[in-house]
Amino acid sequence: MTMPNRQRGRGRGSLKIPSVQGLEGTALFYLGRYAASEASLRRVLQNRLQRAARANAAFAADEALQQKLREAIEAIVVKHRKSGVLNDAAFAEMKTTGMRRAGRSARVIRMKLGQKGVARAAVEQALNLAAEGDSDEAELQAALALARRKKLGPFRQKPAVVDQHRKDLATLARAGFSFDIAKRALASGE
Repeated sequence: MTMPNRQRGRGRGSLKIPSVQGLEGTALFYLGRYAASEASLRRVLQNRLQRAARANAAFAADEALQQKLREAIEAIVVKHRKSGVLNDAAFAEMKTTGMRRAGRSARVIRMKLGQKGVARAAVEQALNLAAEGDSDEAELQAALALARRKKLGPFRQKPAVVDQHRKDLATLARAGFSFDIAKRALASGE
């Protein structure tokens, strides 16, 4: 018999109660698929517990089992940190390099990595490594990359209309670039 309007096996009551081995498997699957920070792995595993508690009243009531699984989550995170699979500094460096190439400002990079749970010190170190000593030049290069990608200022193919310069400055400001960097990016345009 088929279940109407639902995928087979995806009903609310079909979610299994998590086990330590299941959480370890989830962690391995997640880390095999995505580059992750410690906080993001912890969040994925805790979400697994929360979904199971919403779907299963007996599990929601069993506080001792939930506490045991929360402790197992911390042990899993520590184990993967010690093995080198979880390395927030390397994660921040990789993400910073990619975001700089995509035209993201230092302000946006700090915000996004902060949301991922990466420590401020690791983010600052990654920004310094990506800038190779000259943070203003790195900001300018990121602003130019964004201007090129969005076809702003000198990268525009059609002639600019009257207020277009102000709009281009506003676009770069919303992307987190300072007024000075935005002006320099729109003025230079290689």
